[in-house]
Amino acid sequence: MARTARRDDPIARCWPVDRYELRCERRGAPPTAERVHFAQYAVAAARRLYDAQWVTRARVVRLADGVVILDLSHGAELPVELPEAAW
Repeated sequence: MARTARRDDPIARCWPVDRYELRCERRGAPPTAERVHFAQYAVAAARRLYDAQWVTRARVVRLADGVVILDLSHGAELPVELPEAAW
């Protein structure tokens, strides 16, 4: 007999949990935030947006404790050689 899904059955996540947030500020627009799982993707996106001058401020924040990993407009950056577990 085929089993039908019930509402109280937990659904497995197909994507990993978001651990980092890329926060951007632009002139004349409200701030935006995008959540990602991998720190290296958030850092790469922040650098590209800032270098292309699409944003005036780009920060990467670890959601677990609010630590700023990267803030290009203020020169704050954790060393890249840190193991990912320390990020």
